[in-house]
Amino acid sequence: MPRQERPLGAEDTPVLRFAGDLRRLRQKAGQPSYRELGTRARYSAAALSEAVAGRRLPSLSVTLAFVAACDGDVDAWRDRWRDLAASDATADDSAPSPYVGLAAYQVEDTDRFFGREALTEALVRLVDERPFVGVFGASGAGKSSLLRAGLAAKSTRTALVLTPGHDPVTEVATVVAGLVDEPLAPLRERLAADPHALRGRLSEVPGELLLIVDQFEEVFTLCADGDRLWLVQALTAAASPRSRVVLGVRADFYGHCGRHPELVTALYRAQLLVGPMSADDLRRAVTEPAARAGVSVESALLARLMSDVTGQPSALPLVSHVLAETWRRRRGMTLTLAGYEDVGGVEHALARTAEQTYQQLAGEELDAARLMFLRLVTPGDGTEDTKRRIRREELREPHGPLERFAAARLVSLDDHGAELVHEALLRAWPRLAAWIAEDRDILRVHHRVTEAAAAWQAHGRDPDLLWRGEHLTMIDSLRGRLNPIEHDFLDAGLTAQALRATKLRRRRRGLKMLIAALAALVVLLAGAVGMAVAAKREADRQRNDAIGLRAADAARTLLLTRPRDAAALALAAYRISPTPETRAALILAGAAAGASTLGKGFVDTPGRIAVTERAENLADSSGYRLWRRDGTGWRPAGVLPGGPWYVATSADESHVITWDGVTSHLWDVSEPDHPREIALPTGLQMVTGIARDGSLVVARRRDRTAVVWQVADGSVRRLSAGDVEDVSVVPDASAVVLTRRDSGAYAAELWSLDGVRIATLMRTPEVVYPIAGPADTVAVIGSTSGNLTLLKATDPRFPRTVVEAGGVKFPASVAFDPRGRTAAVVDDASIRMWDLASGTEVMSLRIEGLDLINPRILPETGEPLLIAIQKGALWRLDPNVPRVIDDICAGPVKLDWDRYLPDTLRFPLCPTAQSPTARRR
Repeated sequence: MPRQERPLGAEDTPVLRFAGDLRRLRQKAGQPSYRELGTRARYSAAALSEAVAGRRLPSLSVTLAFVAACDGDVDAWRDRWRDLAASDATADDSAPSPYVGLAAYQVEDTDRFFGREALTEALVRLVDERPFVGVFGASGAGKSSLLRAGLAAKSTRTALVLTPGHDPVTEVATVVAGLVDEPLAPLRERLAADPHALRGRLSEVPGELLLIVDQFEEVFTLCADGDRLWLVQALTAAASPRSRVVLGVRADFYGHCGRHPELVTALYRAQLLVGPMSADDLRRAVTEPAARAGVSVESALLARLMSDVTGQPSALPLVSHVLAETWRRRRGMTLTLAGYEDVGGVEHALARTAEQTYQQLAGEELDAARLMFLRLVTPGDGTEDTKRRIRREELREPHGPLERFAAARLVSLDDHGAELVHEALLRAWPRLAAWIAEDRDILRVHHRVTEAAAAWQAHGRDPDLLWRGEHLTMIDSLRGRLNPIEHDFLDAGLTAQALRATKLRRRRRGLKMLIAALAALVVLLAGAVGMAVAAKREADRQRNDAIGLRAADAARTLLLTRPRDAAALALAAYRISPTPETRAALILAGAAAGASTLGKGFVDTPGRIAVTERAENLADSSGYRLWRRDGTGWRPAGVLPGGPWYVATSADESHVITWDGVTSHLWDVSEPDHPREIALPTGLQMVTGIARDGSLVVARRRDRTAVVWQVADGSVRRLSAGDVEDVSVVPDASAVVLTRRDSGAYAAELWSLDGVRIATLMRTPEVVYPIAGPADTVAVIGSTSGNLTLLKATDPRFPRTVVEAGGVKFPASVAFDPRGRTAAVVDDASIRMWDLASGTEVMSLRIEGLDLINPRILPETGEPLLIAIQKGALWRLDPNVPRVIDDICAGPVKLDWDRYLPDTLRFPLCPTAQSPTARRR
């Protein structure tokens, strides 16, 4: 006979009433057994029985599963659970947290220090056996907590704990003065005069002593040489059967200790290595402090936390920190997964710690910190960014930021190099994410330079491994970021290139002499005149092409620093040799010279409105400033708060999407002076597309399904398609285009808004990403192959391929003109534009290092005009070369001929009567 349920009693609390109503719902469903309910709900019978016990509020997932199994109203119960959870979430902030956060556990924290019991016992035994002991471990492995809350608290000896700091003599004298009852100043003087005096002073203290020197690595990073030598001699001499000495040392300074013979001798067979906690030890470290405080840890939270930190040997302080924050958001007497997620988990702890550490830097350390972190990152190419292990010699001076961030447990150090503690920092710290986004292309180049310089160094500085030409120019642009080895690599390459240029000039002089000799033979070789003339013309053409190409390359290097000079030089290059390369340089230089900006810099290409970074000098200047047209200029309008990422503007510029790193935000900016946020439905998270008028929003959920939200009526539909990779909305809001995994391949499909698949546009073996354009156009980009396909889907059952292009680097941005007649793709290496009626390419530009974003095509008279953002400035890229030349010549055009075009006949850059062909030299 089944056991009867315990009565709930008076049901005089909200949780008891909630449990009672769940029981009555079960009775209404025919009183099924909990075993039968478990089969229906896919939860254990014990979990469902506990949900109606009334001891605490059950989780939302268990509640909804119970209600669904009893045929109840799931939506009504969901709302009731949320109301009850909100009222039950307030915790007593006056109660002390059982976790210490990022700080190390101290002696007085021993009652909440768990997970290191076995290691503490081993250390106590080692100290009993040896008078001098070294405890080594990675940054964040828990050495300080072990020494203080473990060893010092468990030892029967009188414990003295100190860190060396900048002045170890004073630190030692301070702790000893309290024991021997002697003024600090004379005691310090005696100790400083003779390091062996420490042993004598300690011997005067009754009983046994335990001197713990934590963070001993500070003697190598903060102390002067004399102070370091004093401390080593004083501690090794002081160790005795009555005075035990224990050092806590970061593992990457193990080799530094080996440089001191006294330490080598003292540490022989007297070392303890602190490694990562086992899963059982970590579970105790999480649950036992809470249990001592009378609080339980939700099993879902424990499982999530264990998953988040598995394989992270330096994550213990971050675990303690995020648990301390979760404690503040506990529900009743339970630490919950909801509270953990509310503080952002381990990632949030990393971000906050990183920003606080960065704000403590000043002067050149700020730039050093940025360069250090960028070296610790490998930017993804179609994949997520990852952390990168670096060698110590890669870093430039100063090394202070490295030590600061290592002390904050954000960077892990060892004998050979450094790396980030957790890759979550790449996404969780907005400042670092912005650095990576801003320098993504430069990072890829810089890492190639680092690897090439290291290979050159490893092969005895082999001259055959030096870079040359355009690659060398690329390194020169990074000169401010280079370390000494990379500087040597650059300088050696420049020297070798100068030698090659000298040899080239000699060959050219020989060619001139040859031509002169041939000319002298004309009178004797009349029949060879035609051949000589043709040869000279070909030599002139080749010479002009070489000069034009060299000038175009030089113009590219001036685009961002001296755009007017770049425009003049590119114009000269095109006049000398109108090749595709010089044409591309001319278009880019014309765009750079005519670039404009607004406020603190555009974040999107403007039209009816403009969006810029906020320029106000306010305490909180995060977010974006809106601007509206004022005649031929702009006037400031409203502000979009928050951030830190701007995502997109709808085609009619009535709506804007931003993202705060967790969820998206939709703004109605139809009245720019008064922007209004439109609440997104629960579960949309990251919005991936918006209709032209902002009436329809699409998103990809974490469960890999696509969601369609009608903004006007608030209706939300989840499409039945599974394994969705990406989704895009058709501009007129009539349908969506999505890509999904299907039978081992990937399909780009057109779906109606009511969840019916209309047609499959294409199938491919790789992941592809769709962008729906106007007039039934669709762009599909391959994530690995670099293939771009532009489709015309007037009849979706028979889509027509208009353009197939390779060499597109993912991720890339695609833009269509409003009528769907022209399309452009912009990646980190090139800009390409096509006429969709004929499929012909109307513009192709190489743009490495320019980082152009958010392209938009404007229909102009003749050929279309492409505009894009370059680090906050608006560039207008016009494929119509005569129009570009007119724009450049409308302003002053000056060129340093002797510097850029030596040995070249000067000519007017902006004449009005002659054609470009006639002006070639």
